[in-house]
Amino acid sequence: MGRLSRGTMNEQSNGMPLDKAALRKAITKLRDGIPLEERIIRSEAACRYLANWMMDRGVTSFMCYVPFRSELNTRSLIEWGWKTGAEVVVPKCYPADRSMTLHKLSNWSDLKAGAYGILEPDPDKCPALPDTYVPGLVVTPGIAFDPKGGRLGYGGGYYDRFAERLAREQADVTWLGIAFEDQLLDDIPMQAHDRRMDGIVTELSARVWSER
Repeated sequence: MGRLSRGTMNEQSNGMPLDKAALRKAITKLRDGIPLEERIIRSEAACRYLANWMMDRGVTSFMCYVPFRSELNTRSLIEWGWKTGAEVVVPKCYPADRSMTLHKLSNWSDLKAGAYGILEPDPDKCPALPDTYVPGLVVTPGIAFDPKGGRLGYGGGYYDRFAERLAREQADVTWLGIAFEDQLLDDIPMQAHDRRMDGIVTELSARVWSER
């Protein structure tokens, strides 16, 4: 499988000749290059690590993205939540103001194609939860992560705005990034308003250094 070495990626991103848009493109290409069968196996391994972590800590509700294209597939984690009685919440995005509403998901049939072609909750089947709702855990997608909790998102700012909303509610929530090992870099440039992760979950382990 053709791939950019992590060392090369870090050298370019840390030295800043690559801007965020170029970095997103390069790592997405890297992720796209993982064969489908391998992505499935590695996704299920990461979901098992995260499910075990949640069970150990008694997490009873979590917010999770619905996978799109070559993202780490979270479907087995969502189905695990349904089987164990955990409250599974997924976001619906509104491009006009880059905001999200949260919806309790109980069945795959409650989804329909929404913004950007991504499957999202159908509000007619699962209405939005109150703005004051706070999940026990936010399972966060991203293009890349680093060992200090740095996250390179997709550029829309949806999760940053959601983090600001939780901060206004003074909610103490654990944020965990989930991705393939290939998506980990040594350092991601962060701005003051960017939400750092409390841990990273991959197909190799769940590394959590800050628990709320």
